[in-house]
Amino acid sequence: MRQTERDNEQLGVILRYCARLDETRGYFRADYEVFAGSVPYQDSCSLCLIQIGEAVGRISEEFRDMHPQIDWRAIYGMRCHLVHGYDNFDPEIAWDAMENYLPALRAFCEEHFEE
Repeated sequence: MRQTERDNEQLGVILRYCARLDETRGYFRADYEVFAGSVPYQDSCSLCLIQIGEAVGRISEEFRDMHPQIDWRAIYGMRCHLVHGYDNFDPEIAWDAMENYLPALRAFCEEHFEE
């Protein structure tokens, strides 16, 4: 598989997990107060954020360098924070990522993903 195909595959993974986040947020309501008070809501969103970060980590450096408008490092950093932060989960940080980083990433992936 060529690198461009692998990169495209990861864009598809990101889109699938963004859709799962939408479903989760629809189920629980996309409301910060509900999110901050619900461990199952946080856990469900965290899994999606981790998977999105994993996919970002598998995108080639060349592709990321060609598209600096996406803060790839911050998105992967969220994954690292969630995976290695253990009991340091901060709902404000996760909510901020979902509200302020993922919409641009999702729009980018929708524009660049080839079925």
